[in-house]
Amino acid sequence: MPTKEVIDYQLTAVDLSADQRRRAVVAVASAARDAEDCAELLDMLGLSAAEAFPDVPAPRV
Repeated sequence: MPTKEVIDYQLTAVDLSADQRRRAVVAVASAARDAEDCAELLDMLGLSAAEAFPDVPAPRV
């Protein structure tokens, strides 16, 4: 049975491409009940909504 350190490393060692992260954000958003649910799920996964549209410029202030 793996030790806790090995399991922690395996969980954090996943290196996703930008496209994989974008698709994950879109999948979470499509399954979420509402905006708050979506935000919580993305936070749990270490993702942000901005990753779904990386080429959209930030709003001007």
